[in-house]
Amino acid sequence: MKKLPLFKFLSLRVYLWIVILIFMGGVAAYWVGRTTTKNESQNASYSTVKYIKQEDETVFLAVGIQNVETQKNNTKIPWTEIGVPLTEKKAIIILNYEAKLGISSPAKIKSTGKTSYEITIPRYSFIGTKLDKKHPYNLYDSSGELLSYSTQNIDTGALVTKALSTSKQERYLKQYTSSLDSAAQKYYTTIFKAVDPKIKLTFKFSRNS
Repeated sequence: MKKLPLFKFLSLRVYLWIVILIFMGGVAAYWVGRTTTKNESQNASYSTVKYIKQEDETVFLAVGIQNVETQKNNTKIPWTEIGVPLTEKKAIIILNYEAKLGISSPAKIKSTGKTSYEITIPRYSFIGTKLDKKHPYNLYDSSGELLSYSTQNIDTGALVTKALSTSKQERYLKQYTSSLDSAAQKYYTTIFKAVDPKIKLTFKFSRNS
C-alpha cells in the first residue's frame, strides 16, 4: 500500500478536524436554538369596549364567601342515561370571593313635613362579585377513573362562571335581609343628618318576592 507523505497526512487530519468542529458547532447551535424556542412564550391580549352605561347602584353589604363547586362527568351507554363504570371525571374548585348586595335603582324620597322625610328603599339586588386578591380560586381536585380517557373534560371556566352567576348569589338577599335593612337606614340617615341633624326619617322597604 502506498503511504501518504507526512505533510499530506497532517493536512488531511487538520481538514477532518475542521469538518468535525463545523459539524459539532452546527449541532450545538441547533440545540441552543431549540432550547431557546421552547422557553420563549408570547402572550397577546385584545379587548373591545362593547358599551358604556351609567349605573345608579348602591352597595349596602359585602359578604365574604368561600364556595366549593364539584362537577362530575362520565361516559353514558348510547341512547341511555346509564353511566359506564370507571369512566368518571371529577373536578372540585374552591372559590373565595365577595358578593356585593344593595340596590340597583335610587330610593324614593318623599317629604312628609318641614324636617321629615319618608324614604322607600327599592328591592335589594345582587350588584356584583369581587374575587379574593390572594386566593381567588383553587382547583382542589381534578381526577379521572381508569377508563375515563374518552369522557368529556370538565370545563372549569364554565364551572366558575356558573358559581358566580347572579342566580347563585341572590339566595344571600333573603339570608341577609335584616342586615341590608340596617345598612340602608344607616346609609341614608348619615347623608340626611349631615345636612340637618334635626331631620326625621321613616323607612319603607320594597320586599323581594
